[in-house]
Amino acid sequence: MAKGYTGEIIEGHANGRSEGEYLSVEVDFVLLHDPTFALILPELKKSGEEIWDREKVLLTVDHFSPPSSIERANIVKEVLSFAREKRLPHLSVYQGICHQLLVEGPWLKPGMLVLGADSHTVTGGALGCLATGMGSTDILYALITGRTWLKPPEAVRIDLREKLPPYLMGKDVILDLLGRYGEGGFLYQALEFYDKDEAIPMDDRFAICNMVVEGGAKNGLFRPDRVTENYLMERDGHLEKSKDWLEEGFKYSRKIEMDLSSLKPKIALPHSPAQVIDAEEIKDEAIDQVFIGSCTGGRLRDIELTAKLLRGRKVARGVRLLVTPASQRIYKMAIEKGYISAIIEAGGVVLNPSCGPCGGIDKGILGREERCLSASNRNFKGRMGDPSSKVFLSSPLTAAASALAGRIIDPREVM
Repeated sequence: MAKGYTGEIIEGHANGRSEGEYLSVEVDFVLLHDPTFALILPELKKSGEEIWDREKVLLTVDHFSPPSSIERANIVKEVLSFAREKRLPHLSVYQGICHQLLVEGPWLKPGMLVLGADSHTVTGGALGCLATGMGSTDILYALITGRTWLKPPEAVRIDLREKLPPYLMGKDVILDLLGRYGEGGFLYQALEFYDKDEAIPMDDRFAICNMVVEGGAKNGLFRPDRVTENYLMERDGHLEKSKDWLEEGFKYSRKIEMDLSSLKPKIALPHSPAQVIDAEEIKDEAIDQVFIGSCTGGRLRDIELTAKLLRGRKVARGVRLLVTPASQRIYKMAIEKGYISAIIEAGGVVLNPSCGPCGGIDKGILGREERCLSASNRNFKGRMGDPSSKVFLSSPLTAAASALAGRIIDPREVM
């Protein structure tokens, strides 16, 4: 079977039990956030069971951060009450979006098997581990037993060649893939990326892995390399290197080559992340709002490039520019480096780290027939507000350029 590195990870975590093609595997870490954990909580309490290993669980309050209604405030209250009662050691309240906090913390390393109660848990695969989202029942089982059942997916190798030109970001790479292969182009497959020149920054790798699920993939990961090592060294102060990091010879069902130097800035049209065209093809598409943030587009490099493009300029009249750092740590670093002041001086509004605008939760909901260009990951109908609104997806760089123009443009027009 063409199982790639993902299959090696699954088989390495198997404990000998199987049901057909499914293997019983040990779980290394579990990610939870407020609304999905609230769904699990009644059954967890009813079972009378304890969490199998509290040290291997991260619980965040990031969706209702802070709550915008009484109902959501009560959900957060219930989640926090349980966390305090059980003395969960890794509890993060209003500190950032769960997927960013997961990779900022010391937990994830290459070769691990990580589950999350959210589909964009796949983001963690940028660190060379198998990270994937599951439904509430599966997560409840994993929390109690420390195990889950997985069928090794077919693996696809994607070779990324050359460096990203200054007008492109990781978001353009994944949008190009989605545009070529569609929403179901990688159904229950593992996408394994090889950065041949070790030139793609880690923040861009997170964005790429974050959106593999929009193509139906089970997970996405980057083969660990020096970029991975440097990130882990900076994060942890040390490096636990495994010999299988550098192994070659994994089998793949197919191989895809991408020459990054030949790509153009991309736009996903409403209402699908896979309905992708080149930004230069759009003519006079006016926008009401630009959103740069979420677990896809709110990292330090995203904010840095946004600030550099905006510095000394003004957002177009009538356009609302909302910027959300993915974590408080990123927010603080962006302040220290002057990025936040540049955004504010250009006319942008900076929001606290949360999932608010991306999921139409709060702080940036769209009104009737409004149009938004977003650096987030989904543009389904009604995703960010009124069902008649339209959401286009792009890289943070394209979004910032469009905020200046008041319409969707190719960032090369203003760079």
